Amino acid sequence: MTGGEAAARTAEEDRLVARVEELIGGRVTAIERQPRWRKAWYLTVDRDGTQIPLYVRGDKQIDAEPYPGLDREAAILRILERNGVPVPHVHGMSSDPIGIIMDRVPGTRDVAEAADDAQRRGIAEQYMEILARMHSIDVAEFAAAGIEVPTTPAGAQLAFVDANERLYRRTKKAPEPLVEWALRWARRRLPTAGNRARFIHGDTGQFLFVDGRITCVYDFEASHVGDPLSDLAGLRTRAGTEPLGADIEHMIRHYQRVAGTTVDPSALSFYTATYMLTAVMALSGPLTELRAADQQAEYLTWDLMVRRAMLWAIAEVEGVKIEPAPPVTLPTGYPARVTTVLAGTVRRMVPATPVDEANQSAALALAQWAAAMVAVGAANVERDLDRAAVLLGHRPTDQAAADAELERFVLAAGPEHDVALLEYFAAQTEARVAEAVPMRQRLEQYALPKVVL
Repeated sequence: MTGGEAAARTAEEDRLVARVEELIGGRVTAIERQPRWRKAWYLTVDRDGTQIPLYVRGDKQIDAEPYPGLDREAAILRILERNGVPVPHVHGMSSDPIGIIMDRVPGTRDVAEAADDAQRRGIAEQYMEILARMHSIDVAEFAAAGIEVPTTPAGAQLAFVDANERLYRRTKKAPEPLVEWALRWARRRLPTAGNRARFIHGDTGQFLFVDGRITCVYDFEASHVGDPLSDLAGLRTRAGTEPLGADIEHMIRHYQRVAGTTVDPSALSFYTATYMLTAVMALSGPLTELRAADQQAEYLTWDLMVRRAMLWAIAEVEGVKIEPAPPVTLPTGYPARVTTVLAGTVRRMVPATPVDEANQSAALALAQWAAAMVAVGAANVERDLDRAAVLLGHRPTDQAAADAELERFVLAAGPEHDVALLEYFAAQTEARVAEAVPMRQRLEQYALPKVVL
């Protein structure tokens, strides 16, 4: 590392370099911050002439994890490595900044870089074979590492929901009628199929490959012991924005063959809904009172993504058809003046780093999103209050009052209100999806197509 490169490092990176050199026993010759919303770094260490590529996976800096502590993820990675699952080798931990210091494994996640469709399909099938292998590991190994193992069928079915509900209750700062209703719906609708307690990846579809062979699977922050169907459900929401190499139906059929099991489509719909509910709960508190570290366009997009996918999956179970809201036409003329100037101001800023470039891109998207809300936001709120009046018997004064009154309604409501509440929350969410004009393509993928096996 040159003197200029060392001088350009932040104080935080200086501490990280010192920890890596202490742990690996060499000299860091390169460090680069990964340009993404969470902290992560690429490093290279020279140890006796051998170049060791490393990756440091940092903390999210947001209180939105049901299983906080990256040391837990590091322990899971070690168990998986012992059981022949291709994961990055963990060298140790950094405490300041918080991070897992692991091997940097070669490969790409982008299946578009595969040689052809046959190779892409092979990659997808390899992933399902690895997933089945993970699901077959004796859960006693994870219990020994402090991972909770459910003791009842319902505990396995709702393991991730229960963990995220604890997080939700701790961080909740305002009424959340959608979450409160969805929690009650889930407990009423437990499927008879499934309920096997197995190790669960928890955030499926994350892998790297080289020349058609998977080199590693990664991201075990949300891993737990629960029902394997929840991992298959997670693939449905991954596939839209990060193609997996084959369609979901083909991947699940391949999983059935290698795992020797049968997947019930209605149970898959249920687990899709509850998987997305966990993400809605995790984001609820942090997005109510945004700290500086939480002010990320990505979190706002995720919130809409997961709410939409959850409602579409619930609609599958209930046999209800959700209608998307019509596209929003951005304003022109005087109503667009402020957001146009805002976008122009952001473009004139000169980013100094890849992280700055990512922030500039996000700011431009937010300016366009704000313009759409100028065009239709107020009218959407009025329509939402009209819909709330049908449920409540009177029209709330504003959105905050509607949320508070609807939460009280939901807490007392029985299953006879499920379809009406689903239709209310779906109409509300679809209107908000339409407002998010710059995120339209990403959000479109979360109007989930039904899986036919």
